[in-house]
Amino acid sequence: MSIQSDVEILSVQALEQYARKHNLSTAEAAKLFYKHQVFEKILIQHEYLHQLDLEETLNYVEDIIAENAPELVLYHGSNIAFEKIDLTKSHDRRDFGRGFYCTVLESQAEEWARRLYLRSHKGGRYIYRYLFRQTDDLKIKHFAALNQEWLEFIKENRTKGGIQHSYDVVVGPVADDNTMETIQLYLSGILKAGEAVERLRYSKVNNQVSFHTPFAVEHLMLESRREVREI
Repeated sequence: MSIQSDVEILSVQALEQYARKHNLSTAEAAKLFYKHQVFEKILIQHEYLHQLDLEETLNYVEDIIAENAPELVLYHGSNIAFEKIDLTKSHDRRDFGRGFYCTVLESQAEEWARRLYLRSHKGGRYIYRYLFRQTDDLKIKHFAALNQEWLEFIKENRTKGGIQHSYDVVVGPVADDNTMETIQLYLSGILKAGEAVERLRYSKVNNQVSFHTPFAVEHLMLESRREVREI
């Protein structure tokens, strides 16, 4: 067998395995491979890679794709001190579904921690700082504004519970005290979607980033945890 044929077989195997692992179509996976020059790098490293098993080759491919991924600093507020994220302990009927919720605003995370502490009278007020590595194989949904699509998305998740979507990560406005009254009127059928959106148009909102799958959580790296002690 020629080196070219050997490289082609290895590339196809890696592509198919990557697509299966990340629930992507072959075309979607191939697009990532081309974007990050994976095929070319497999060719260059052929002498090394052909000595490895497929799983190790796949790890090499994932390192290539993750290498230039953009990073985002996020904060999480809680009344509990923990080491690892456990999605099974997430609250149900949340805006974007059951998941681990963060924000780009440290002050907002502090407010979340304060409320949870006052509500439970347990634990403390802990602020977690994470580095979120955004790779192309993550399925991320972005909501840029308080629009009808965002409103209907919240309705699905709040009324049905669980996770009513197939995204790894969802980014968008948070339904806080400034918007909750309008959203409740919409959920109860008193307001139509258009009326609710019009009411929300001038609302000042904050930000939330929710993680819904173990794969998504793997992209979060804990940088620090601090406790807010002042009352």
